[in-house]
Amino acid sequence: MRMLFCLLFAFAAVSAQAQDAADNTIVLGKRVGLIKPGMTATELERAYGKANVKHEDIPGAEGETIPGARLFADTDRELEVIWDPENEKKKVVFDVHVIGTAWKFENGLKTGMTLEEVEKINGKPFKISGFAWDYGGYANFEGGKLAGKVSLRFNPSTEDIPEYLQGDKELSSADKKLRVVKPVVETPISVFMKRPE
Repeated sequence: MRMLFCLLFAFAAVSAQAQDAADNTIVLGKRVGLIKPGMTATELERAYGKANVKHEDIPGAEGETIPGARLFADTDRELEVIWDPENEKKKVVFDVHVIGTAWKFENGLKTGMTLEEVEKINGKPFKISGFAWDYGGYANFEGGKLAGKVSLRFNPSTEDIPEYLQGDKELSSADKKLRVVKPVVETPISVFMKRPE
């Protein structure tokens, strides 16, 4: 009887672990699936298997590359992990870029959302940088529910973008002229994973 109990316990533990590895839930400030703040490359490989974690330079802004890893490449679970630049030797998770469509944000955030939909999740209007330059369309969530937890970029749904909406400037998400071009969230959405000081 004891042997049967031990076998059942072991099966339940393995089953729970497998179930966790298949969890595609993102809880901002806490986790992206099994990835948690402070996690190292070794722990990441242990969680998802070495074969699913490919260490490589990830494309950054202005043609730069950043040390990181690609998980589940070319699948609907694809993620890009950026290592903490202040702790490169240990390879500690800093940001996670959500690319694959299988990942689901607990708060409902997703690619393709409008300004109004993101405002609702954030709890208030936010700032967005003007379009047509390297940092165009990025949101600034100062003071909202998304502040310090996520970075996302909006792309206009129309080709004709008025000059008023272009360049190095900040616009309010509630701006009526901005809403005319119907910006939507594009891939990837970046989740901040730096452990609080």
